[in-house]
Amino acid sequence: MPPAIENSDRPKPSRIVVNFERAREMAHIPQRGSRGFKILGIIAIALVVVVLAAALGGYLWWRSYKTKPAYSLALLVEAVERNDMAAFDRIVDTDKVVESFVPQVTEKAVGRYASALTGPLRSQVESLIPTLMPVVKEKVREEIIAHVKELSERASGKPFFIVALGVPYVVDIKEENGAAKVTANFKDRPVLLTMQPNGDRWKIVSVTDETLAARIVDNIAKDLPAVGSQVEKEVRKKLQKNLPGGLPDIPLLNDNK
Repeated sequence: MPPAIENSDRPKPSRIVVNFERAREMAHIPQRGSRGFKILGIIAIALVVVVLAAALGGYLWWRSYKTKPAYSLALLVEAVERNDMAAFDRIVDTDKVVESFVPQVTEKAVGRYASALTGPLRSQVESLIPTLMPVVKEKVREEIIAHVKELSERASGKPFFIVALGVPYVVDIKEENGAAKVTANFKDRPVLLTMQPNGDRWKIVSVTDETLAARIVDNIAKDLPAVGSQVEKEVRKKLQKNLPGGLPDIPLLNDNK
């Protein structure tokens, strides 16, 4: 067999030579072991320490924030959005909230009859109203949910983390004497919430809302006819003294208003 003819014209593969030393010089990277290299290493370590410290600080701050009233309010907003009534009840003590309405409702009921209520009649109203409040418990619950839904509309579509951080900018929260006072405006009317610590969270135990108190009075007015009739008698007595010729026998009060 004849020997293979070598083609001298075929190009030989070229070798790529990377001069790392030249690249290092062009990038102004200090040489290993040099003073500049040591300084660069110290800076890198310092940056890592700063990043880790910031991450740890953020984690500890978030853990602390989760024990604040604002975080519990954010959980309440989330519970209402998901219609999670079990989570709602962990944040709202409905029984205590209803109890907080007793003096508010009493004042509204008494106010209907103005100064005509004498001491005994006022006492009768004050003793009667607590027995009527359980019938409006669900109404109070629905009203709180409606308030929270109004807040949740502003937080719609936002991550929980952002909602939790944004709560203090939507409502005014003041902590004092182991309790928190939360002031919020719902449909242009002020509502005051009182919160108390409950383990690592906070719970709403009182709601001050004049509009809701008036609605409750409307709800239970039909159960106060006896008081209303006695008040009417008191009004008649007072007018009788001041009007010559007596007073016509006409009804003065409408208990259903």
